[in-house]
Amino acid sequence: MARNPVRRVVTGHDDQGRAIILSDGDAPNHFESPAISGFGATVPWFTRKDAIDHVSDEDQATADTDIPPFPGHGETILRVVDFPPDANYPVDGGEALFEEIGGHEEAKAGNKHSDGKHFWFHRTDSLDYAVVLEGEITLLVDDGEATLSPGDVVIQRATSHAWSNRTGKNARMLFVLIGTPPQSASEIAELRRANSAMESA
Repeated sequence: MARNPVRRVVTGHDDQGRAIILSDGDAPNHFESPAISGFGATVPWFTRKDAIDHVSDEDQATADTDIPPFPGHGETILRVVDFPPDANYPVDGGEALFEEIGGHEEAKAGNKHSDGKHFWFHRTDSLDYAVVLEGEITLLVDDGEATLSPGDVVIQRATSHAWSNRTGKNARMLFVLIGTPPQSASEIAELRRANSAMESA
Protein backbone atom coordinates (compact mmCIF):
# COMPACT_ATOMS: atom_id res chain seq x y z
CA MET A 1 0.00 0.00 0.00
CA ALA A 2 1.70 3.19 -1.19
CA ARG A 3 1.81 6.06 1.27
CA ASN A 4 0.52 9.48 0.30
CA PRO A 5 3.43 11.86 -0.27
CA VAL A 6 4.07 14.86 1.97
CA ARG A 7 4.21 18.19 0.15
CA ARG A 8 7.17 20.24 1.36
CA VAL A 9 7.65 23.96 0.75
CA VAL A 10 11.10 25.27 1.73
CA THR A 11 11.77 29.02 1.99
CA GLY A 12 15.00 30.97 1.91
CA HIS A 13 16.52 34.31 0.93
CA ASP A 14 17.92 35.78 -2.25
CA ASP A 15 21.11 37.88 -2.35
CA GLN A 16 19.09 41.04 -1.60
CA GLY A 17 17.60 39.51 1.56
CA ARG A 18 14.15 38.97 0.09
CA ALA A 19 12.22 35.88 1.16
CA ILE A 20 11.78 33.34 -1.62
CA ILE A 21 10.42 29.85 -2.10
CA LEU A 22 13.37 27.54 -2.75
CA SER A 23 11.40 24.40 -3.45
CA ASP A 24 7.82 23.14 -3.56
CA GLY A 25 7.12 19.45 -4.08
CA ASP A 26 7.00 16.03 -2.50
CA ALA A 27 9.47 15.62 0.37
CA PRO A 28 12.15 13.29 -1.04
CA ASN A 29 13.33 11.62 2.20
CA HIS A 30 10.81 8.86 2.89
CA PHE A 31 10.61 5.24 3.93
CA GLU A 32 8.02 2.49 3.46
CA SER A 33 8.28 -0.68 5.49
CA PRO A 34 8.76 -3.83 3.43
CA ALA A 35 7.56 -5.97 6.36
CA ILE A 36 4.66 -3.96 7.81
CA SER A 37 1.96 -2.95 5.35
CA GLY A 38 1.08 0.73 5.66
CA PHE A 39 3.92 1.72 8.01
CA GLY A 40 6.26 4.41 6.83
CA ALA A 41 7.65 7.87 7.43
CA THR A 42 8.72 11.03 5.64
CA VAL A 43 11.32 13.46 6.97
CA PRO A 44 10.75 16.92 5.45
CA TRP A 45 13.61 18.50 7.45
CA PHE A 46 16.50 17.69 9.77
CA THR A 47 19.06 19.82 11.59
CA ARG A 48 22.34 18.64 13.06
CA LYS A 49 23.60 19.88 16.40
CA ASP A 50 24.25 23.64 16.37
CA ALA A 51 23.78 23.68 12.60
CA ILE A 52 20.59 25.61 11.91
CA ASP A 53 21.51 27.46 8.73
CA HIS A 54 19.47 30.31 7.21
CA VAL A 55 22.17 31.35 4.73
CA SER A 56 22.83 28.46 2.34
CA ASP A 57 20.27 26.79 0.11
CA GLU A 58 21.45 23.30 1.09
CA ASP A 59 18.62 20.78 1.36
CA GLN A 60 18.77 19.25 4.84
CA ALA A 61 16.61 16.23 3.93
CA THR A 62 17.38 14.96 0.45
CA ALA A 63 16.47 11.42 -0.54
CA ASP A 64 19.98 10.24 0.35
CA THR A 65 20.52 12.30 3.53
CA ASP A 66 21.48 9.95 6.37
CA ILE A 67 18.95 10.92 9.04
CA PRO A 68 19.05 9.07 12.38
CA PRO A 69 15.86 7.39 13.64
CA PHE A 70 15.98 9.53 16.79
CA PRO A 71 17.72 12.89 17.30
CA GLY A 72 20.97 13.27 19.18
CA HIS A 73 21.41 16.06 21.71
CA GLY A 74 20.81 19.36 19.89
CA GLU A 75 19.48 17.78 16.69
CA THR A 76 15.93 18.20 15.39
CA ILE A 77 13.86 15.97 13.15
CA LEU A 78 10.55 16.86 11.50
CA ARG A 79 8.82 13.58 10.66
CA VAL A 80 5.41 12.55 9.32
CA VAL A 81 4.54 8.94 10.20
CA ASP A 82 1.79 6.64 8.98
CA PHE A 83 0.69 4.08 11.58
CA PRO A 84 -1.32 1.16 10.20
CA PRO A 85 -3.80 -0.72 12.38
CA ASP A 86 -2.11 -2.87 15.02
CA ALA A 87 -3.52 -5.91 13.20
CA ASN A 88 -1.18 -5.18 10.23
CA TYR A 89 1.93 -5.89 12.30
CA PRO A 90 3.39 -9.40 12.31
CA VAL A 91 3.41 -11.52 15.46
CA ASP A 92 6.92 -10.28 16.21
CA GLY A 93 5.85 -6.71 15.39
CA GLY A 94 8.21 -5.02 17.82
CA GLU A 95 11.25 -6.94 16.65
CA ALA A 96 10.49 -6.27 12.97
CA LEU A 97 9.70 -2.62 13.62
CA PHE A 98 12.78 -1.74 15.64
CA GLU A 99 15.01 -3.75 13.31
CA GLU A 100 13.82 -1.63 10.38
CA ILE A 101 14.24 1.72 12.11
CA GLY A 102 17.34 0.85 14.13
CA GLY A 103 15.77 1.36 17.53
CA HIS A 104 16.65 -1.67 19.67
CA GLU A 105 18.27 0.39 22.44
CA GLU A 106 15.25 2.72 22.56
CA ALA A 107 12.90 -0.28 22.70
CA LYS A 108 14.90 -1.81 25.56
CA ALA A 109 14.80 1.48 27.50
CA GLY A 110 11.05 1.83 26.87
CA ASN A 111 10.10 -1.61 28.11
CA LYS A 112 11.49 -1.25 31.63
CA HIS A 113 8.07 -0.54 33.23
CA SER A 114 5.61 -1.29 30.41
CA ASP A 115 5.11 -4.98 31.31
CA GLY A 116 5.09 -5.82 27.59
CA LYS A 117 1.63 -4.33 27.05
CA HIS A 118 2.45 -3.16 23.49
CA PHE A 119 5.17 -3.87 20.93
CA TRP A 120 5.71 -0.17 20.08
CA PHE A 121 7.06 0.80 23.51
CA HIS A 122 10.26 2.83 23.32
CA ARG A 123 12.00 5.73 25.05
CA THR A 124 14.24 8.42 23.59
CA ASP A 125 16.25 11.32 24.98
CA SER A 126 14.12 13.93 23.28
CA LEU A 127 11.29 16.39 23.65
CA ASP A 128 8.69 15.46 21.04
CA TYR A 129 5.77 17.56 19.84
CA ALA A 130 3.25 15.22 18.19
CA VAL A 131 0.14 16.23 16.26
CA VAL A 132 -2.50 13.85 14.92
CA LEU A 133 -3.20 14.75 11.28
CA GLU A 134 -5.53 11.92 10.23
CA GLY A 135 -7.28 9.00 11.91
CA GLU A 136 -7.27 7.94 15.53
CA ILE A 137 -4.41 6.63 17.63
CA THR A 138 -3.88 5.79 21.29
CA LEU A 139 -0.85 6.94 23.23
CA LEU A 140 0.20 4.42 25.87
CA VAL A 141 2.62 5.17 28.71
CA ASP A 142 3.72 2.95 31.59
CA ASP A 143 0.71 3.97 33.66
CA GLY A 144 -2.13 5.31 31.51
CA GLU A 145 -3.28 6.00 27.97
CA ALA A 146 -5.02 8.68 25.89
CA THR A 147 -6.92 8.19 22.63
CA LEU A 148 -6.22 10.99 20.16
CA SER A 149 -8.08 12.44 17.17
CA PRO A 150 -7.08 14.89 14.39
CA GLY A 151 -5.85 18.16 15.84
CA ASP A 152 -4.89 16.66 19.21
CA VAL A 153 -1.36 17.39 20.41
CA VAL A 154 1.01 15.37 22.63
CA ILE A 155 4.02 16.81 24.44
CA GLN A 156 6.18 13.73 24.94
CA ARG A 157 8.94 14.43 27.48
CA ALA A 158 11.49 11.59 27.22
CA THR A 159 8.91 9.14 28.58
CA SER A 160 8.45 5.48 27.69
CA HIS A 161 5.54 5.31 25.27
CA ALA A 162 3.84 3.42 22.46
CA TRP A 163 1.44 4.25 19.65
CA SER A 164 -1.50 1.86 19.25
CA ASN A 165 -3.83 2.08 16.27
CA ARG A 166 -6.90 0.12 17.36
CA THR A 167 -8.97 1.12 14.32
CA GLY A 168 -9.22 -0.36 10.84
CA LYS A 169 -7.62 2.66 9.09
CA ASN A 170 -4.18 4.23 9.01
CA ALA A 171 -3.40 7.16 11.28
CA ARG A 172 -1.00 9.92 10.22
CA MET A 173 0.98 11.98 12.73
CA LEU A 174 3.44 14.85 12.55
CA PHE A 175 6.37 14.87 14.98
CA VAL A 176 8.93 17.53 15.86
CA LEU A 177 11.69 15.70 17.75
CA ILE A 178 14.24 17.77 19.66
CA GLY A 179 17.26 15.88 21.00
CA THR A 180 17.93 16.49 24.70
CA PRO A 181 20.88 15.55 26.93
CA PRO A 182 20.89 11.85 27.88
CA GLN A 183 18.95 11.30 31.11
CA SER A 184 17.45 7.96 32.12
CA ALA A 185 14.01 7.56 33.67
CA SER A 186 15.77 6.44 36.88
CA GLU A 187 17.84 9.64 36.94
CA ILE A 188 14.71 11.73 36.43
CA ALA A 189 12.96 9.87 39.26
CA GLU A 190 15.96 10.42 41.56
CA LEU A 191 15.95 14.16 40.80
CA ARG A 192 12.19 14.32 41.41
CA ARG A 193 12.64 12.65 44.83
CA ALA A 194 15.45 15.03 45.72
CA ASN A 195 13.34 18.05 44.72
CA SER A 196 10.40 16.77 46.76
CA ALA A 197 12.64 16.26 49.80
CA MET A 198 13.99 19.81 49.48
CA GLU A 199 10.50 21.27 49.12
CA SER A 200 9.22 19.47 52.21
CA ALA A 201 12.29 20.29 54.34
